[in-house]
Order: sequence, then C-alpha cells, then structure tokens
Amino acid sequence: MKKPVRARSQVKNPGKPRSHSGGDGAAPKGRRLAALVESDRGELFSILVGCSPDAIMAVDQRGFVRYMNPAAERLLDKSSADLVGRPFSFPVDSFRSQEVTVSGRGTDFKVAEILAEEAAWGGEKFYVVSLRDVTRNVRMREQLRALSDVDPLTGLLNRRGFFDAAQRQLSLAQRTKRGMTFLFVDLDGLKRINDTHGHLEGDQCLIEVASILRKTFRQPDILSRYGGDEFAILAIEAMERSSRKIIDRLHKNLSAHNARKRPDRRLSFSLGLAHFDPASPTSVEQLIERADERMYENKNLKKRGRAAR
Repeated sequence: MKKPVRARSQVKNPGKPRSHSGGDGAAPKGRRLAALVESDRGELFSILVGCSPDAIMAVDQRGFVRYMNPAAERLLDKSSADLVGRPFSFPVDSFRSQEVTVSGRGTDFKVAEILAEEAAWGGEKFYVVSLRDVTRNVRMREQLRALSDVDPLTGLLNRRGFFDAAQRQLSLAQRTKRGMTFLFVDLDGLKRINDTHGHLEGDQCLIEVASILRKTFRQPDILSRYGGDEFAILAIEAMERSSRKIIDRLHKNLSAHNARKRPDRRLSFSLGLAHFDPASPTSVEQLIERADERMYENKNLKKRGRAAR
C-alpha cells in the first residue's frame, strides 16, 4: 500500500518556528546588536574608535592632546605616551579641512587631511580631530602637476613651469643676496628647417638644443623651452662676471655638437643675457624683457653680418 502524501501546508514540527536565510532571520541579530549597544556603550565606543582606519584625537581648548587612537599612533609614528598631555603640533580649525605634512621631507613625506569638530564632555569643551592619510593622493597630484609643467618634446620645463620655478628662486636670491644670470636662447632658422626638411627634423633640432643646454648648465639651474624655438635659462648663483664662462661653455658644447653633423644640419643660436642683482631686484618678467631685447640685437647683428658678406 502506498504511503499517504503529506500536504504542502503540513510541517513536521508545528510548534517550532521556521528559520529563513532572508531578511526575517537578520532581524533577531539586529535586535541583539541594538541591545548590546544599549547595555554597554563604553565597550562599543572602544571598539569603534580603536578599529577606525582614520586617526582620531581629542584636543582640549588649550591645544593639548588628551586622547589618540591606535590609527593616530601609526600615522604620526608616536605613541600615546609621547603625545598625550603635550601640545598638538598642527592647527585645529572646525570651519574647514586642512592638509598638513605630518612627517618626512623632500620626496619622502606623509600628508594628512585634518578635520575638527567641537564637542563637550563633562562640561568641558574640546575638539574631536580626525586625520586621514592622503599621501597617495598628494603624490598623484604632484605628479600630474609636474607633467603639466614639462614640455613633452624636450623634457625641459614649459613656460608655466619656468615662471613658477624662477619666481621662487628670485625670492630666495633676494633674501640670501645672491646674484643670478638669465639667458634667452633662440634657435636660428627653425622655420627654414621645418620648410626644407620637415617638422620631424625641426623637432629633432629642438631636442638637440635641449641636450646641449643640459650639458652646459648645472643641475640646480632652471632650464625651459619657453615656447616655439625659444629657450629660457636661469643660472642659479651665477654672478655677472661669470656670464662669459657660461657663454664660452655653451659655444664649446655647440661646436662639439656641430662637428658631428652635416653642414646643412648644424645648429645656430642667438643669445640674450640679463642679470639679477639683489641690491636692485627685478621681476621675472623684467629679466625676460631685457634678455629678449638683447637676443634680438644679437640676431640682427648676425643677419647684418651675413648681408655684408
């Protein structure tokens, strides 16, 4: 005899509630967590702050550190014993976020974004300070900025990069009372080279000019392709009396380069110099204007010399 078929509505244990893997089963767990939160908020606070990936610190109104979580110890590379009770090293502003360098120098640095909120506890006001490690973002930003300041053809600074670097150096030279030499270099006949041999050959000539400049000037000097066929150089700590040595070295390197080239592939420069005197400081724009005038004077002299022949 066949066994009777159980109806779908029947259950084996009618007194036992059925468990589900869906949202209904999550509710009891959620209620248990809520009950734990209510029963022991102090322990939950310790877990949340202790496991936070962001550095969290409490700073009183006098600017002294009163608490720091483990992430703060890792970020600042200091223990609570080192910092708690001591002045907080960075500005606290509850109205805006700030980026500060928390350690390192040069290319080896660590940057944090600081956010602060005012709070009160036991009648005392203090700041809850959050520090988030943004070093990776800052490095990427600097790399993008560096790329935007570089001429892709020659690898030298472009006009904007040159202005930024030159203005910083002029400010420093004025404080330290150092002289500098500004040099404007114009590649002669680039239009003729492009028209006769093509733009690829013209680009190659610009690359070769950049190579000659690198051989001529020192590592701290600021080299740029200012635009088109023009190059701008700021020779750091080069006094006016050393300008002749710079020009002689440049012509020597140019001659050595041309000795390896066919006559129709040899390069020629027109030069213009200007000097920065810390006793009567001038702007980058004024140095460029002076050097540009002298460069065109040099170019016109060469044209008149060729015409006389």
